[in-house]
Amino acid sequence: MNREKSFKILLFSFLVIFGFAFVEFIGGILTNSLALLSDAGHMLTDAISLSIALLAQYLVLKVKNKRMTYGLYRLEVLAALVNGVFLLGLVGYIIYEALQRFQNPEPVLGAQMLIIATLGLIVNLVVGYVLFKHSEENINVKAALLHVVTDTLGSIAAIIAGIAILGWKLYIADPILSVAVALLILPSAYNVIKEALNVLLEIAPSHINTEELEKELLSLEGVKDVHDLHVWSITPGTEILTVHIVIEDTSICNNILKNVEEIAHKYGIKHTTVQLEREGYACVEQCPLYHGKVEFHHHHHHHHGHEH
Repeated sequence: MNREKSFKILLFSFLVIFGFAFVEFIGGILTNSLALLSDAGHMLTDAISLSIALLAQYLVLKVKNKRMTYGLYRLEVLAALVNGVFLLGLVGYIIYEALQRFQNPEPVLGAQMLIIATLGLIVNLVVGYVLFKHSEENINVKAALLHVVTDTLGSIAAIIAGIAILGWKLYIADPILSVAVALLILPSAYNVIKEALNVLLEIAPSHINTEELEKELLSLEGVKDVHDLHVWSITPGTEILTVHIVIEDTSICNNILKNVEEIAHKYGIKHTTVQLEREGYACVEQCPLYHGKVEFHHHHHHHHGHEH
């Protein structure tokens, strides 16, 4: 699927879900329903994650200049982090409110609440269907679909609460189910924050084993040593590798570069920067990322046990 098309699908989904989150939010206040408010919160998080996906698609299509050599991919990560923190705050608020209501349940307008929650379910199912049809082709669309699926559960919880209130005046069902929805939001908030922090702190992505990667590079023919290996992400799915490789013979430079590229591709890394060094080339110690042992006489600080 081309990016233009996935942009349109995400835009449609965003407008529908954001519009309805707003309706549910107002509905939650008017009916005094915490379950509706928490579902509105959940839909709002979907809308935010969709807007992040939209922003990412838009920037990928449009932005890259001489100063922004990596494009603006990190904006997507920053937005995701803000989204995650906002979610945590929302969960805290809903649980706090629910605890108050357990002690003294407040009346809720069951009929209106039920109507709004049912409409919410229909909206989720429609958007879910549209996203599902295209989810295989784009990671952002897939992420949005996962949000909508858990959101559907939120709408169902609000419907159950509405039925309990309408049928049996069980006002306690409202805070109980609002907590259930809040707990549904928790894992996605945690994952969003964790992934965003991993990217911003330039931690190697969890699916890449850097020790294995280093071993494979060391096992290449003509490679004497590997050091200063760094793997990080610009944004999830865009990984970068930089590495210094010590070789014994400069005539095989191109072969080694090709082999390094192939190994990197196997790990899902599409962008590599390799510095090839002849044996005896000493890295500058002033380098802030220098990992050599600090000794006073070290011309060969990275080359362990080589016979000269």
